[in-house]
Amino acid sequence: MTELTLLADAGGTFTRFALADGATIGPVRIVESGHYRSFIDAAREFLKDAGGKPSHAAIAAAGPLSHGEITLTNGPRWRIAPHDVATGLQLSSVRVVNDFAALAAAAPHLDPAGLTDIAPGTADPAGAIAVIGPGTGLGVALLAPLGEGRHRVLPGEGGHAGLSPTNDRESAILSRLVARFGHVKAEHVLSGLGLEILWETLAELDGVATTPKPSAGEIAERAEAGTCAIARETVAIFTGWLGGFAGDIALIAGASGGVYLAGGILPRWGTLFDTALFHRRFTAKGAHQALMEAIPVRLVTDPQVTFRGLLALGAGEAA
Repeated sequence: MTELTLLADAGGTFTRFALADGATIGPVRIVESGHYRSFIDAAREFLKDAGGKPSHAAIAAAGPLSHGEITLTNGPRWRIAPHDVATGLQLSSVRVVNDFAALAAAAPHLDPAGLTDIAPGTADPAGAIAVIGPGTGLGVALLAPLGEGRHRVLPGEGGHAGLSPTNDRESAILSRLVARFGHVKAEHVLSGLGLEILWETLAELDGVATTPKPSAGEIAERAEAGTCAIARETVAIFTGWLGGFAGDIALIAGASGGVYLAGGILPRWGTLFDTALFHRRFTAKGAHQALMEAIPVRLVTDPQVTFRGLLALGAGEAA
């Protein structure tokens, strides 16, 4: 019998657990990260009823990898260190990677059933791949082909790069955000909290009361129902700005192998996600518009994508 591996996707809002027997992923359990003092406590709770004792763990966590460990950037400030996890859970080996490193590792191996085409394009098999995802934060990772079906994962903190306005409305928003935050990172707008900040900023610009401020989910619901003009504009500006940001990442990376959109927000939006608006802003890069139009853009809908990436890393398909 294959030794079991504990798979974990540790995020600022939710953490997902499963056991893997080889390449087979078992039932997934989702917990609220903030309910637990540490990752180890959350994992122990999952393992009580998991139906098996793992020997190994592969953990994707939402934060930068530093000296082999990760502290979550948002939500509870869990410090996830391989030695501590191995000791606390009595495991033989533990691997910790950035969550978007795992997403990027999965990208070339995803079944078409777990993807939705935003723009078909023509992927260059020798080109880099970019993975971008708004959720609790804004994740970015790149994937460089090494040949023979293998790739090098290049995780980063692209969500902390700046935003570029393209019209007067976006410039007015950015001016307000500069006064509020100083450095305005893309994540200040292109994330769950960013949706709330964007709604609040638009309300202030229009002289509308900002209390009570709706949650990101409520903003999406109001936009879809057509009951709030500010919510509709919030979603539209978010979508356009995300398209421009994704296009910038694709240009910087030379992502002719494709751009994959992941994270917790877009798959939940369904038809609320204006893919035509996104792609117009994605390709609006002046002299390089034709180059951008050739890049395939796909929305990842596979709920197991992070776990598939952890398994790909473990199998040596990505490094």
